[in-house]
Amino acid sequence: MLRILMFISLMGFSNTQNLIKGGNTNQTSSYRDDKNIIYSADRAIDGSLENCAHSMENNNSWWNIDLLGLYEISNITIYNKDGDSINLTDAQILIGNLSETNGKVNSICANITNSTRNTNTTFNCSNGPMVGRYVTVYLQKGFLILCEVWIYGTKVTPFILINENKTWEDALNYCRDHNMDLASITDKDTQTWVELEAMKADSEFVWLGLRYTCTLEFWFWVDDHPLGHKNWAQDEPKGGCDMSAAINTRDRRWSSKSDNEKFNFICAT
Repeated sequence: MLRILMFISLMGFSNTQNLIKGGNTNQTSSYRDDKNIIYSADRAIDGSLENCAHSMENNNSWWNIDLLGLYEISNITIYNKDGDSINLTDAQILIGNLSETNGKVNSICANITNSTRNTNTTFNCSNGPMVGRYVTVYLQKGFLILCEVWIYGTKVTPFILINENKTWEDALNYCRDHNMDLASITDKDTQTWVELEAMKADSEFVWLGLRYTCTLEFWFWVDDHPLGHKNWAQDEPKGGCDMSAAINTRDRRWSSKSDNEKFNFICAT
């Protein structure tokens, strides 16, 4: 009964917020005890206050979750039970859209200034809510132990995948008929957002709003965004009349495709 009351107390703060459920977790290493139990990264989001994610005692340890979507994150709560090895003092919480080095290159949301032992602590980002796909807890020295992590926020959807196979021109007309436009990718953040939508496609490629003009011989975004960020596949682009760009749903690279081919497409909302 005491444990049930404790759990209700821990979760009581969340009544007015949106818990982000699921995601793919990873960590530097996984501790294995003398009973051969592996303290894997997913234990930090399994809903049990007793099962903890637990790294080996390393330098530069991290725990990371891919939320499999883009979220405006309002706060993160970490619960740890009592234990001599538990001490997150000087750890950092990072949020962003970059998967490189398991999110350690992303921006700092908050610095952890207490051990988190035998308590639940809610962390708000220093400069207000942050938008990102990846959340990382980074600790420079010692065991990284997380018994439960709750992340709260709202999903952000700047793009929408249309699961209909259309030619490039028909896809453009569809978006504009619905007060949208074919998606343009202007930086790494928008590349991430488009990738998340492309993952849901049932065609190998997905149309973007990037088109080649054979008269002037250059590529341009149809919504007039400048062509700065590029993510072309090897040996691309191949310029030519009636060519537009599509993102490959497997490697997320852009390829030149004939306008007459039919693919799913992404509209900017």
